Amino acid sequence: MRINGDIFSVADSYDTLFVDMYGVLFDGAEFYNGTLATLKKLKDMGKKIVLLSNTSQLSQNAMRGYAEKGMKCGIHYDCFITAGELLHDILLHRKDIFSNQIGKEFCTLKCLFMGNMDAFKNTGISMADMYETADLVYVASPRAHYGSVRVDNLYDENGDKVEIEEFLKKDWKKLKDNQGHRGLAEFSLQLEKLAALRKTLFLSNPDVFAPFRIDNGKYLVATQGAIGFYYEKFFGGKVLYFGKPFKEIFDFAQKVSLSEKDKILMVGDTLWTDVLGAHNAGMDSALVMTGISGEFFRKMPGKPIAEKLEVLSSQIGAKLSYNPQNLKNPTYVLRHFYADPK
Repeated sequence: MRINGDIFSVADSYDTLFVDMYGVLFDGAEFYNGTLATLKKLKDMGKKIVLLSNTSQLSQNAMRGYAEKGMKCGIHYDCFITAGELLHDILLHRKDIFSNQIGKEFCTLKCLFMGNMDAFKNTGISMADMYETADLVYVASPRAHYGSVRVDNLYDENGDKVEIEEFLKKDWKKLKDNQGHRGLAEFSLQLEKLAALRKTLFLSNPDVFAPFRIDNGKYLVATQGAIGFYYEKFFGGKVLYFGKPFKEIFDFAQKVSLSEKDKILMVGDTLWTDVLGAHNAGMDSALVMTGISGEFFRKMPGKPIAEKLEVLSSQIGAKLSYNPQNLKNPTYVLRHFYADPK
């Protein structure tokens, strides 16, 4: 493992960069200063830039949203691959994945949609209108009755602060935020009903939380992966995941990019999705000290980076990872992706 400054310190060894969005290029509200110029320079150097995101949006929808913020395909990147796009491709071309997992022919499956249905257009899947008649349940971005659920300001029944890496291990019915909201309790009650009916969940964003703008602030909110993780671990439910760290999205991205694995570098901000997924796919990786990892690193001022990384892996990542025993160090650690603007 080597510790470097920005992406230009390691890019020469690779033809293609797989780059995560949130925490690497985008902070949940805006691009990090210097990001667009860095992407353009990499493109001008002949690097192939593949944006690899765990968003459940289809690629075209994500591209339109970021284009409105100034990031353009062909200028700043070559292609944009999302977990939602992967799921859509599987529903179109690899339906046997679902048939094998559920034990029924795809054409007979009924799905209850808890969120956006874009990934299911023209796939032939049927809609269920209640839990009882569904063969499987699709989980999109989780929202409580009041909106997105923050996980960076949770308290238990004794009023003690719950650290973010601990919230997946707690009884959600006993947690509330500093405003008294009990969004996780709402989710838990829904999951309890689904578990009693032995329903299979599937989702296209394995991230357990992500930065998000609420009013004028940026906070960490629960995302689809938290629902899946909790359903599996707390209720013993069955969940199908599509996205990082699972190998299918890396294989899909490699196929689209037409690149060899030893010439691809995955750049991300988490050990348990970006780095783990790259390792399992046989690719090098770079962990940036911004985004999610940056949140944890800032809690360890004064410690050497190698020591921070060890804590991130053994004490934090192990509680947030689907495969904690397989967590690996990245090939590189970067202070940030972007070059400092001149």
